[in-house]
Amino acid sequence: MQDTPEHIKQLQLKICLDKSPSERLLQFINDNDAFFKMINSAKESLKTKTER
Repeated sequence: MQDTPEHIKQLQLKICLDKSPSERLLQFINDNDAFFKMINSAKESLKTKTER
């Protein structure tokens, strides 16, 4: 995204790097799981709409 100001990007990077590697990994796994569930839900929704 190009609309985020540089000082905000630096703050986000600092917050991320202040976490331990295990915390960052756990966050990635949780985010990935949520994304996977959202994609599956969208696929099911599209599937039911096209079957009607």
